[in-house]
Amino acid sequence: MLRTGAGIVAARPVLFASLALFSTLAGIVADNALNRQAGRHPHPMLATRGAQTTRLAETRLTGAAQAAPVPTARAAVAAPSNAVANDPRIMPFPLVREAQVLLSQQGYYKADIDGRPGQATDMAIRDFQSARGLKVDGMATPLLLSQLRQAANPPSASDDPIARLAAGGTVDPAATGGIGAGPDTDLVRQIQAKLAEARVADLKADGIMGERTRAAIRTFQALESLEVTGEPSREVLDRLNETGASASR
Repeated sequence: MLRTGAGIVAARPVLFASLALFSTLAGIVADNALNRQAGRHPHPMLATRGAQTTRLAETRLTGAAQAAPVPTARAAVAAPSNAVANDPRIMPFPLVREAQVLLSQQGYYKADIDGRPGQATDMAIRDFQSARGLKVDGMATPLLLSQLRQAANPPSASDDPIARLAAGGTVDPAATGGIGAGPDTDLVRQIQAKLAEARVADLKADGIMGERTRAAIRTFQALESLEVTGEPSREVLDRLNETGASASR
């Protein structure tokens, strides 16, 4: 029987060789389609596997990637804070602390009240000075402290003789510090000009004794260790002249 089969193959070698080659290629193609594909073909001629089988194959190929830890919000590095603070290496000062309290009460200072100079204090002072039309330098000084106190306790119309006059009221001459016409008005004008020149306050030299002029005189008297009265005097003018002469040297 083997001789008969061999004789048939020998009689038609091309036919049987073609059949063998076709069978081999068909087996290779079938094995590749059934067992060696990572996923489903987008347009298969024959559905040889279900969706579950495809997902299992995809899981095998991506197993290493899925095994890697996924970063979470807790593991993420926290973004740096943009909060502005003062330098903790600087020793605190009572004057700076009081300035911080007053700036905080007026809404300019947002950081911790620690009495230390630094970026937070500097920015708050600059904002206050800019809003008040003052010289912007960011420095915590006795002059700044006086300006902050004045801003925290603004005079009412009843305390300001000029405001009462503007409202149609009457003013006691004693309430103006005895300033009337003549030399006293010139004294006030000179003091106002010198205070503006020394940058104690932004005053107009008009000879009118108002609350802003009094506050500026009080500030200057406190800085120069004079008796703080807020009233114009020859002593105040002389000290202003001395200060201006010393600054010009």
